[in-house]
Amino acid sequence: MFYSRNFRPCIFAAAFLLAGLAATSLALAHSVSAQIKEMDAQWVEAFKQKDFATIEALYAANGLLLPSNSPPVEGPKAIAAVWKGWSELPNVEVVFGPNRIEASSSGDMAYDYGWYTFAFDTDNGRVTDKGKYLVVWKKVDGTWKVLADMFNTNLPAK
Repeated sequence: MFYSRNFRPCIFAAAFLLAGLAATSLALAHSVSAQIKEMDAQWVEAFKQKDFATIEALYAANGLLLPSNSPPVEGPKAIAAVWKGWSELPNVEVVFGPNRIEASSSGDMAYDYGWYTFAFDTDNGRVTDKGKYLVVWKKVDGTWKVLADMFNTNLPAK
Protein backbone atom coordinates (compact mmCIF):
# COMPACT_ATOMS: atom_id res chain seq x y z
CA MET A 1 0.00 0.00 0.00
CA PHE A 2 1.30 3.41 -0.94
CA TYR A 3 1.74 5.84 1.93
CA SER A 4 3.61 9.07 2.16
CA ARG A 5 4.15 11.66 4.87
CA ASN A 6 2.70 14.20 2.48
CA PHE A 7 -0.54 12.27 2.49
CA ARG A 8 -1.28 13.09 6.15
CA PRO A 9 -1.80 16.85 5.58
CA CYS A 10 -4.26 16.03 2.80
CA ILE A 11 -6.29 13.88 5.20
CA PHE A 12 -6.36 16.69 7.78
CA ALA A 13 -7.33 19.26 5.15
CA ALA A 14 -10.17 17.05 3.95
CA ALA A 15 -11.35 16.50 7.54
CA PHE A 16 -11.36 20.25 8.22
CA LEU A 17 -13.22 20.88 4.96
CA LEU A 18 -15.86 18.28 5.83
CA ALA A 19 -16.21 19.69 9.36
CA GLY A 20 -16.68 23.16 7.90
CA LEU A 21 -19.35 21.91 5.49
CA ALA A 22 -21.15 20.13 8.32
CA ALA A 23 -21.09 23.29 10.45
CA THR A 24 -22.42 25.34 7.53
CA SER A 25 -25.19 22.79 6.95
CA LEU A 26 -26.11 22.82 10.64
CA ALA A 27 -26.19 26.62 10.71
CA LEU A 28 -28.45 26.62 7.63
CA ALA A 29 -30.81 24.11 9.27
CA HIS A 30 -31.03 26.23 12.43
CA SER A 31 -31.65 29.38 10.39
CA VAL A 32 -34.42 27.76 8.33
CA SER A 33 -36.01 26.30 11.46
CA ALA A 34 -36.04 29.70 13.18
CA GLN A 35 -37.53 31.38 10.09
CA ILE A 36 -40.31 28.81 9.74
CA LYS A 37 -41.10 28.85 13.49
CA GLU A 38 -41.50 32.62 13.21
CA MET A 39 -43.77 32.25 10.17
CA ASP A 40 -45.87 29.65 12.03
CA ALA A 41 -46.31 32.14 14.91
CA GLN A 42 -47.27 34.91 12.46
CA TRP A 43 -49.78 32.55 10.82
CA VAL A 44 -51.53 31.82 14.14
CA GLU A 45 -51.58 35.53 15.00
CA ALA A 46 -52.92 36.45 11.55
CA PHE A 47 -55.80 34.01 12.06
CA LYS A 48 -56.58 35.53 15.48
CA GLN A 49 -56.56 39.01 13.94
CA LYS A 50 -58.57 37.85 10.90
CA ASP A 51 -55.73 39.05 8.68
CA PHE A 52 -56.34 36.85 5.67
CA ALA A 53 -54.04 38.89 3.40
CA THR A 54 -51.13 37.69 5.55
CA ILE A 55 -52.35 34.10 5.35
CA GLU A 56 -52.83 34.38 1.59
CA ALA A 57 -49.26 35.70 1.24
CA LEU A 58 -47.87 32.59 2.96
CA TYR A 59 -48.90 30.32 0.08
CA ALA A 60 -47.10 29.82 -3.23
CA ALA A 61 -49.03 30.65 -6.40
CA ASN A 62 -49.66 26.91 -6.89
CA GLY A 63 -50.03 26.18 -3.16
CA LEU A 64 -52.36 23.46 -1.95
CA LEU A 65 -54.49 23.14 1.18
CA LEU A 66 -55.42 19.51 1.89
CA PRO A 67 -57.87 19.57 4.82
CA SER A 68 -59.40 16.49 6.40
CA ASN A 69 -62.70 15.31 4.94
CA SER A 70 -62.62 17.93 2.18
CA PRO A 71 -61.40 18.21 -1.39
CA PRO A 72 -58.08 19.93 -2.09
CA VAL A 73 -58.03 23.71 -2.38
CA GLU A 74 -55.54 25.31 -4.79
CA GLY A 75 -54.19 28.84 -4.94
CA PRO A 76 -53.64 31.50 -2.28
CA LYS A 77 -56.95 33.33 -2.73
CA ALA A 78 -59.06 30.17 -2.51
CA ILE A 79 -57.04 28.95 0.48
CA ALA A 80 -57.40 32.29 2.29
CA ALA A 81 -61.17 32.07 1.68
CA VAL A 82 -61.22 28.67 3.45
CA TRP A 83 -59.31 30.12 6.42
CA LYS A 84 -61.78 33.03 6.46
CA GLY A 85 -64.70 30.57 6.53
CA TRP A 86 -63.16 28.78 9.52
CA SER A 87 -62.73 32.11 11.30
CA GLU A 88 -66.48 32.69 11.12
CA LEU A 89 -67.26 29.68 13.32
CA PRO A 90 -68.55 30.75 16.75
CA ASN A 91 -65.79 31.38 19.30
CA VAL A 92 -63.22 29.69 17.05
CA GLU A 93 -59.70 29.04 18.25
CA VAL A 94 -56.84 27.70 16.13
CA VAL A 95 -53.38 27.09 17.53
CA PHE A 96 -50.55 25.06 16.06
CA GLY A 97 -46.83 24.66 16.33
CA PRO A 98 -43.96 22.64 14.95
CA ASN A 99 -42.54 19.43 16.38
CA ARG A 100 -39.89 19.14 13.69
CA ILE A 101 -38.60 21.34 10.88
CA GLU A 102 -36.15 19.90 8.37
CA ALA A 103 -34.53 21.71 5.47
CA SER A 104 -32.99 20.39 2.28
CA SER A 105 -29.23 20.62 2.03
CA SER A 106 -29.66 23.31 -0.64
CA GLY A 107 -31.75 25.39 1.76
CA ASP A 108 -34.60 26.02 -0.67
CA MET A 109 -37.09 23.38 0.52
CA ALA A 110 -38.25 22.39 3.99
CA TYR A 111 -41.01 20.61 5.79
CA ASP A 112 -42.73 21.52 9.03
CA TYR A 113 -44.44 18.72 10.97
CA GLY A 114 -46.42 19.63 14.08
CA TRP A 115 -49.59 19.62 16.14
CA TYR A 116 -52.79 21.66 16.07
CA THR A 117 -55.90 22.34 18.11
CA PHE A 118 -59.03 23.60 16.37
CA ALA A 119 -62.06 24.42 18.53
CA PHE A 120 -65.40 26.22 18.15
CA ASP A 121 -68.83 26.38 19.75
CA THR A 122 -71.99 24.70 18.46
CA ASP A 123 -75.56 24.52 19.75
CA ASN A 124 -74.56 21.17 21.27
CA GLY A 125 -71.46 22.50 23.03
CA ARG A 126 -67.79 23.03 22.29
CA VAL A 127 -66.15 20.98 19.53
CA THR A 128 -62.41 20.47 19.89
CA ASP A 129 -60.21 18.72 17.36
CA LYS A 130 -56.58 17.87 18.02
CA GLY A 131 -54.33 16.56 15.31
CA LYS A 132 -51.15 16.83 13.30
CA TYR A 133 -50.09 18.74 10.22
CA LEU A 134 -47.42 18.65 7.54
CA VAL A 135 -46.46 21.78 5.62
CA VAL A 136 -44.03 21.73 2.69
CA TRP A 137 -42.20 25.04 2.25
CA LYS A 138 -40.25 26.30 -0.76
CA LYS A 139 -38.13 29.39 -1.07
CA VAL A 140 -39.59 31.50 -3.90
CA ASP A 141 -37.67 34.65 -4.83
CA GLY A 142 -35.98 34.60 -1.41
CA THR A 143 -39.20 34.17 0.60
CA TRP A 144 -40.53 30.97 2.18
CA LYS A 145 -43.90 29.96 0.68
CA VAL A 146 -46.22 27.06 1.45
CA LEU A 147 -46.46 24.52 -1.38
CA ALA A 148 -48.66 22.03 0.46
CA ASP A 149 -50.51 22.24 3.77
CA MET A 150 -52.13 19.04 5.02
CA PHE A 151 -53.65 18.15 8.38
CA ASN A 152 -55.78 15.46 9.97
CA THR A 153 -57.24 14.62 13.32
CA ASN A 154 -55.87 12.41 16.06
CA LEU A 155 -59.39 11.66 17.26
CA PRO A 156 -60.94 8.27 16.49
CA ALA A 157 -63.56 8.04 13.75
CA LYS A 158 -67.12 8.07 15.05
